[in-house]
Amino acid sequence: MSSQTQPTAQGPLAGVTVVELGDSTAGPYAAKLFGDFGADVIKVEGPAGDSTRRRGPFPAGLPDPEASGLFMYLNINKLGVVLDLAKPQDQAAMHRLLARADIFISNLPAMQLDACDLGAKTLRSRHPRLIVTTISPFGADGPWAGKLGDELVTYAMGGIAYSTPGMPDAADDLVKEPPLHPACFVAETIAGIVAAEATMAALIGRGRTNQGCHVELSEQAAMAAMQIRDVTNASYVGSHYNRLLNPVTIGRMPNFYLPCKDGYVTVAAPMEIHWERLTQTMGNPAWAQSELYSTEAARTANWITLRLNLIDWTITLSSDELHAFGEKSQLPIFPFYSIRKMADSDHSRVRGTLAEVEIGGRLARMPAAPFQMRETPWGLRRPAPRLGEHSAGILAEGLVT
Repeated sequence: MSSQTQPTAQGPLAGVTVVELGDSTAGPYAAKLFGDFGADVIKVEGPAGDSTRRRGPFPAGLPDPEASGLFMYLNINKLGVVLDLAKPQDQAAMHRLLARADIFISNLPAMQLDACDLGAKTLRSRHPRLIVTTISPFGADGPWAGKLGDELVTYAMGGIAYSTPGMPDAADDLVKEPPLHPACFVAETIAGIVAAEATMAALIGRGRTNQGCHVELSEQAAMAAMQIRDVTNASYVGSHYNRLLNPVTIGRMPNFYLPCKDGYVTVAAPMEIHWERLTQTMGNPAWAQSELYSTEAARTANWITLRLNLIDWTITLSSDELHAFGEKSQLPIFPFYSIRKMADSDHSRVRGTLAEVEIGGRLARMPAAPFQMRETPWGLRRPAPRLGEHSAGILAEGLVT
């Protein structure tokens, strides 16, 4: 436990009790956001524990289910209980927890919940004030309702993979260059955030009705809701975006990722005023005065040579130098940060973007809450629980704080 741990810290959600029966990212992340701001979150795991305990990363690369960085991040500020929900007595213990809880969050398959007597209909009947939040790949109805899925499946079937890479980086060949998925849990994280927001709305609503409800989230639908540009354009004007770099899908130029001395920068000058500032910043080179680039339409039509000419400039400068030019000229020029550079930046330090924790006997950093509340700030109240760490106290005495 680091010096930042605050076992008695209160938050805006103090007094709210959440029971989480989750695995991997979506459900645990939704519950974590409640715990981060003061709710008592009880994480229920099976005897084998959450799969992220075995996923790592681990200190020194040595597998240890009690030292997984991913598990630690997703489950800080929670209490931990182990129940074997195949056993009737543990199912009964679970219902005793839920009888005193405000919220139940799960991203386990509906068939698995039904088999444990924890399906949404059962819970709504037995615990009418309970807010039941379920997260599944494709939702509870529709032709895909019974299909299984994971991060990669829902990311792809939500539509976002179709246009990645997209603006301003793009593919040169749709066949040879496949869609891309970043090295993080995009679909599950977005689903977790949306589930937490919807659950919070339901909690506020219960204050008026004194009745719970079922918040039912499709991970695929949460991803589809991110496709504002593509869906609206297809619906209104029948245009179809793809991953190729071309004037139809990219629009005004320049709008590129470009190499520089020490990495990459984004250079965007989509409007005439931006182009004027950019040419002045570059020292008004002769090529920029050509009719090939004199108007927005001309720059878009000649985007290939425009890009090459800009690279001749950016490759002579560092990302920090280019960013400084952008700041001085009020241009959207900004560098690509590695995770380490972002973590070590003065801005992240001042904002408290990362928190120091202890994992496996060594100090590490992990993201703090993604937003700030000045009067009731985020706090690391307790580390992620060891498997079954709080079982005895919670099951013997009821909910503990």
